[in-house]
Amino acid sequence: MSPLQHTAVIEVRYAETDAMAIVHHAVYAIWFEQARTELMRTHGASFADIENEGYHSPLLHLESDYFKPCRYGDFAEVHVSLGRIDRLRFRFFYEVSVKGELHTKGSTTHIFTYKDKPCREFPATFMNVFFPENHKA
Repeated sequence: MSPLQHTAVIEVRYAETDAMAIVHHAVYAIWFEQARTELMRTHGASFADIENEGYHSPLLHLESDYFKPCRYGDFAEVHVSLGRIDRLRFRFFYEVSVKGELHTKGSTTHIFTYKDKPCREFPATFMNVFFPENHKA
């Protein structure tokens, strides 16, 4: 696991709720993306910078477990951390809480591609920031 983590605070918007007045399940994937984007940018390895180097990070797998609904007006705290699975794959872990109560947990699994082909190793920028103990720049 990378020691670097982040918490994105998201105010639940009315447009994100469904007919039952709760956040629609599809919205959590968007919140996960926001949290991982903030994590990367906050620690100096933004996806935009990595993409400018010719890399992309496609999503391979998404999972979510829902325990309690988020509602319009809530401030959801999306805590994100990052771990390596192996040489090619990495996973973001998410916990969505409101007022300290866990509402949702999830994860997304990704790889890096370079010029649309799978990479044999992660970009140096990514490794230097998130896994410096495993990388010699």
